[in-house]
Amino acid sequence: MRVFTTPPVETVTFGAGASNAVLDRFRALGGTRALVVMSATLARSTAGEEVLATLGDAAAGVFTDTPAHVPREAVLDASRMAREYGADGVVSVGGGTSIDCAKGVAMCLSVDVTEPSHLDAFRTRRTPDGEVVSPTDIGRTVPHVSIPTTLSGAEHTDIVGITDTGTQVKHIYRFRALAPRAVILDPEIAAVTPPWLWAASGVRALDHAVESILATGSMPLVDALAAKAIRLLDENLTHSTANPEDLDARSACLQAAWLAIFGITNTGAGLSHAIGHQLATRFDMLHGVSSAIMLPEVMEFNAPATREQLSRVATAFGRTDDGPDSIAPELVRQFIAGLPVPNRISTAGGSRTPFREMACEIAGDISMAANPRPVTEDDIVTLLDAVW
Repeated sequence: MRVFTTPPVETVTFGAGASNAVLDRFRALGGTRALVVMSATLARSTAGEEVLATLGDAAAGVFTDTPAHVPREAVLDASRMAREYGADGVVSVGGGTSIDCAKGVAMCLSVDVTEPSHLDAFRTRRTPDGEVVSPTDIGRTVPHVSIPTTLSGAEHTDIVGITDTGTQVKHIYRFRALAPRAVILDPEIAAVTPPWLWAASGVRALDHAVESILATGSMPLVDALAAKAIRLLDENLTHSTANPEDLDARSACLQAAWLAIFGITNTGAGLSHAIGHQLATRFDMLHGVSSAIMLPEVMEFNAPATREQLSRVATAFGRTDDGPDSIAPELVRQFIAGLPVPNRISTAGGSRTPFREMACEIAGDISMAANPRPVTEDDIVTLLDAVW
């Protein structure tokens, strides 16, 4: 017997000008004063100013100091600001970093987390025998409205990644209440995203789609949505990267990111995501860069166990895949090569020195639970060496 849990986002508003609804959405959820979480660059942009102007007095304060990979300290600093300013909800504007920080703030406000060590009681773990263990549910959190400007898909999930800076390990927190209750996909706001960041986040969306098809928990509903996401990205990501003013293309990519991640919390991800968690935190990489490096290589590694699933990926790219060896990994590799995104560890600023140590952490990552083929630490080191 299988069970599909519908992602907990309540409303998605999309299309040009959709961000004009942010105040109505926030108030409809019962919020009166929001801590707005966005980057300093976005806060100074026309897009950021427009969102703040729409919120007006409902914007209690703006938190702009979230480093990449969301350190615990940033989440706690933002939570303190929210309490100080009397915020009863959050609005996130930006990519996965700002969105995850806002999710973390919602969690901290709801369960009274005030110290870094308090977070340990709420993180999800994977036991040595592969079982994913989550703490008791935290119940309802304060309202969260999210306006993404990248294609990470963080706005559509109840998963939060927060980094323990002492160990440089990103911990996963997952409670249904942590998903933003309202999402706004506005290509006019997303048009300010730099081409390199837009492209990298699009590769991350592709990784979500591909790994959900290849995962052990794959299912027809998710396969269909992921395949449509791949088609939309294939048709629009390269063009929208070079032409941010094409709002239709940007909107198509935002919807692709939504489709790509819709079911991944049910299917699970896999080895590309598990390795990416370590590459990103160890070497300060964007997750989209880690996906560009690892996804084709992981697809080839998993190919002996996923021949049928790989054919679905190739079909989504508009190609017939009927030979003994799938062309899907090469199609993905060629697609990534046409984007302004590094696709080797060496060119992305990484180092070979910690590969063996990283392999140990990767082997225990919760994403490994859905990988379709058994993986050893030696396999992981071999994969890392291959993309050096």
